[in-house]
Amino acid sequence: MKSSIKKNYFYNVSYQIFALIVPLITTPYISRVLGAEGVGEYSYTYAMVRYFWILSALGASTFGTRNIGIFQEDKEKRSYCFWNLFSLKVILSMFFIILYILYIISFAQNKIIAFLQGINLLAVMVDITWFFNGIEEFKKITIKNFAIKILNVIYIFLFVKDKGDLNIYVFGLAFFLLLGNLSMWTTLKKYVSRIPLKKLNPFSYLKPVIQLFIPSIATQIFSIIDKSMIGWFTQDSAENGYYEQALKIVDMALVLITTMGTIMIPRISREYNKGNKETVKIYIDKSLRFTLMLALPMTLGIIAISEKFVPIFFGEEYTKTIYLLNILSLLFIFMGLNSVTGSQYLISTGQQNKHVKFLLIGGTINVILNAILIPQIMSIGAAIASVIGECVITILEMNYLNKTKQYNVKNIIKYSKIYFIATIIMFIVISIITRSIESIIGVLLSVLLGGMIYFIILMIFKDEMIIEQIKKIRTKLLEKVK
Repeated sequence: MKSSIKKNYFYNVSYQIFALIVPLITTPYISRVLGAEGVGEYSYTYAMVRYFWILSALGASTFGTRNIGIFQEDKEKRSYCFWNLFSLKVILSMFFIILYILYIISFAQNKIIAFLQGINLLAVMVDITWFFNGIEEFKKITIKNFAIKILNVIYIFLFVKDKGDLNIYVFGLAFFLLLGNLSMWTTLKKYVSRIPLKKLNPFSYLKPVIQLFIPSIATQIFSIIDKSMIGWFTQDSAENGYYEQALKIVDMALVLITTMGTIMIPRISREYNKGNKETVKIYIDKSLRFTLMLALPMTLGIIAISEKFVPIFFGEEYTKTIYLLNILSLLFIFMGLNSVTGSQYLISTGQQNKHVKFLLIGGTINVILNAILIPQIMSIGAAIASVIGECVITILEMNYLNKTKQYNVKNIIKYSKIYFIATIIMFIVISIITRSIESIIGVLLSVLLGGMIYFIILMIFKDEMIIEQIKKIRTKLLEKVK
């Protein structure tokens, strides 16, 4: 079942690019139709259901991807792992669905929206994407995601017409997530065998799943805590609306970097399990280099266009999102690096306890800073706290890998010089061009031009990663010609 990293990345990125294009169509529409308060109400209720979502999932997805990757070539063990883990997920999901219903009855202010958000918990229960990640069948996941995303867009434009349609909007997002997850079951029987119930022992997986719980949800918890604390301290839905939109843009672009982690976890887990530690180091080195190559220009690129992009894209009501976007863009660098050192390396090599320790430190700092800054500067305080928390995690993990001689951090400094120079030149060009731009098409064209300039500079500097890919493409073209 092992397929090439390039093909897997292509499938993932093709969907992520599509996922980037879709919000360019729907977000301006939703921002204006629902308004900042409507978006904020959705953001807050979604943040609350995410707590139950995360608890019901625990670390099952990360554990499943890693272990299915290890047993990729053994159908019997793969099947045993799948049914045990899925059974555990069902048990946990049912328990937290009951708790969520009690939360709605006792505490939820908008009970109808909270109830509709609960459909997400059913979607989590039946989600088996982790299995297809583990066997590296990314093509199936991509096709499913494409279809569901298209249906979702059609639904939004057909049925969400004004501020009173918030319930319809919430239902649509949750329902199509559930539908997409159910669709993955149609091809499952090809990859797993039936296991007698008496042979299953789902709770044998509870301990390792819990061990992977914190690292698998830490980045999600950061954004959820931010949104919750913004709601608690400000009592202003609009503040959550500004933050939601800024974070949405960052998250959409961030997947271009972090999607490599989804691909590499089963690959690195298998190689490490075979004792191929040098191969693992090569993978990690290339992943870090790839991350820096994308993260630096994405960070300054967002800062260069935000002043023009936000009012055109979201509307004049969202001016504050400009400042939030500028701050949160730094997450491209810190979360990108954390994805490699944490998810790809520490978790795949069984060092999740170290990863958990660093995440807890960063998360604690994030919460403390939220409590201090949000009452003073509201959503901007939450953005600053998130960036500092991720920065701390990056420093701690890099220091640990360098100290234990598992990775030489000097390599990152060496790689970043070329990317930093190219990024600065690109930033200057985009900043000059966007001054006279007044349309979303103009903004997108300036980004495209900036990206072209960036990669041309890398070619001039003869960046190893770029030159290597050009040589491979040239070789393939020559082979086809012959």
